[in-house]
Amino acid sequence: MKEFYTRSITATAYALVLLVPLFYNEFMFYLIGFICSLILIFEFIKLISNYNHKFFSRDTGKSNFILYMTFPLYISLFLLSKNQIFEMIFLITIVFTNIILGFSLIKNKLFSFSILKNRFIGHVYLVGSLVLFCSLPNITGFYNPYIVFCFLALIWTSDSAAYVFGVTFGKRPLFKSVSPKKSIEGFLGGLIFSVILSLFFFKYLSLELELLEWIILGVLTSCLGTLGDLVQSQFKREAGVKDSGKWLPGHGGLYDRMDSIIFAAPFIYLSLIIFKNVS
Repeated sequence: MKEFYTRSITATAYALVLLVPLFYNEFMFYLIGFICSLILIFEFIKLISNYNHKFFSRDTGKSNFILYMTFPLYISLFLLSKNQIFEMIFLITIVFTNIILGFSLIKNKLFSFSILKNRFIGHVYLVGSLVLFCSLPNITGFYNPYIVFCFLALIWTSDSAAYVFGVTFGKRPLFKSVSPKKSIEGFLGGLIFSVILSLFFFKYLSLELELLEWIILGVLTSCLGTLGDLVQSQFKREAGVKDSGKWLPGHGGLYDRMDSIIFAAPFIYLSLIIFKNVS
């Protein structure tokens, strides 16, 4: 029970840190997003530093420095760019990278060369997905905080429902080799509640999305969020650690809390673009 209260208080504080700046103004959201991104990158660097391999040279600090510097570069290029071709190339690259990471859960031997996966693919997945998440409010051409709010609400509802259903009814493991505690029952519970919330958004929010599009977003967010959690669990398992950090009591590091958001953001971004062009 104590752990439940700790997790609840931490989750509430974490949600407020993201949502208050989101609705306050655009600048504050980008500022908080940038600070959180630096923390996430720091945690990822620390995580992959636990691997027993070298990165092209004896000085791993060079690759870590590059990892830090590319995030400001990416976000500047993407947010300031008005070129749709650049946007699509960037988006497809990140989506394809995340698909590769998803396949690595099934075909782990595909990445026996851990440098490629943990330094390059992991780098692109983390930094690129963070850029796309920070860019979500402006996907329609003007700042709209409700887009990010709905995405976060769907992720958090799915995660919370999956946790409750998993603890209460969970018997069959979803992906035992990577995350033994995740269950099929928990996943289905998260999926159902995510779809229910998407129906609620369709009825009460005006975001120019059809009913089917909202249902698709609910399903995608839940499924991709779970997959993102499993991908991060795989990184931690290979590194031999339980949590990515200790920033959030009851949750571990910020990367532990945002893994679903990071992985799902590029796919939701792509889906919204498709919906906009099709409708």
